[in-house]
Amino acid sequence: MSLKIFNSIIALLANALRFYALKYFVGIFVQKEESKWNHIFILYIIGWAWTSVISLIFFSPAMNILSNIASLFLIFLPYRIKKTKKCLAVFVIYVINALVDSIVILSLTKYMPGQPVNQVYECITSFILLLIAIIIQRTTKSEQEITLPTLNMIALLMVPVISIVYIYYLVITVHEIKGIVIFAALALLFINILIFYLYHSLLKFYSARMNEQVFKQMLEVYSYQLDVARESEERVKALRHDIKHHIIELSAMAKKNNNNDMIKYLSSMKEFMLNPKEYSTTGNREIDGVLNYMLQKANSTLNQVDVQINIPEDLYFNNFNICVILGNLVDNAVREASKSEEKLLTIKMQIKQEVLLIFIENSYSGKILEKKNGLQTTQTELAIHGIGLENVKKVVLANGGEIKTDYTSDRFCVQVLLYMSQIKN
Repeated sequence: MSLKIFNSIIALLANALRFYALKYFVGIFVQKEESKWNHIFILYIIGWAWTSVISLIFFSPAMNILSNIASLFLIFLPYRIKKTKKCLAVFVIYVINALVDSIVILSLTKYMPGQPVNQVYECITSFILLLIAIIIQRTTKSEQEITLPTLNMIALLMVPVISIVYIYYLVITVHEIKGIVIFAALALLFINILIFYLYHSLLKFYSARMNEQVFKQMLEVYSYQLDVARESEERVKALRHDIKHHIIELSAMAKKNNNNDMIKYLSSMKEFMLNPKEYSTTGNREIDGVLNYMLQKANSTLNQVDVQINIPEDLYFNNFNICVILGNLVDNAVREASKSEEKLLTIKMQIKQEVLLIFIENSYSGKILEKKNGLQTTQTELAIHGIGLENVKKVVLANGGEIKTDYTSDRFCVQVLLYMSQIKN
């Protein structure tokens, strides 16, 4: 076996190890469930083959940069994440790769731009990358997936982009002064590794803000439902106190055969017993609480509110997830319907063959902004306003359910299917 072939094999193995390390880096940003394709390993093989061919044929730093960035974008292609997140992940992963490579090569060799590098140093680079990836993955905790504000993502993205440009400039122009280049590369490597921890800290911060919003909403729901229950109890007490008088009055009307007066009298008793704040009376405390709280807002701002609920009393007793799903969907629908001219809201819930069906339709005005992975919200505070439709979808999917959205020029509809056997408390 010739030395050239041997070196090529070592280079291919080193690149394979590097892509194995990249798999760890990718796992820090995305979960396997977010991919719409199950055979991601094929993309790693394509990326490995592509970058290997480029590095073996061309010895141009610029060509290597472009081929590696292209291969990372290829790997992230099937993942259902925002474009800003994909860009951040690609450039942070690549710049760490490039900086480690620069530090190893400049420290151990007399490198000149455009010259081939001994494959042994590529193996060292790959091992260091794998070690860094494993350490970062084990020291960063996955938070609830939310959408960070675009400005935050752009600010984070600028760090690796500027780092790539700067280290490329240093390697090309001042490679003779190795000490300066190595020190700059080490400083940039430290800064870019911190990006992982800063990114997860931001996720943790906004996740806490989101949970705070959800718990605050649920606290208001329970407080409102308590007021409704207290008022209904007072009405029952008042009726019980006066029941003797009502019986005497109805008996007198019956003796006179005055049926019309009896009907009017009973209607007035019925109206007295009905609490105007109690829009949902399924007997399920959590669902009644959410709907009564949301619908009191709806009835004060909308022209038409149609509610049809047909569910058993003991459905999802004390279940937090169903309240979060229902509460945020109704909240979104009420808010958008109030902005429209028609001001219409329809809510339907029923059980069919152990499946809870939720249908929510509302009128809306303005435009729905479509994006590749879903619909873009019109809210200005993306990360902290409720939990958003995209995150409601994730809660539904996490509970083994299905969600579908549809819309026309003036109506927006959300349909949710939740399988009772898979709902988590």
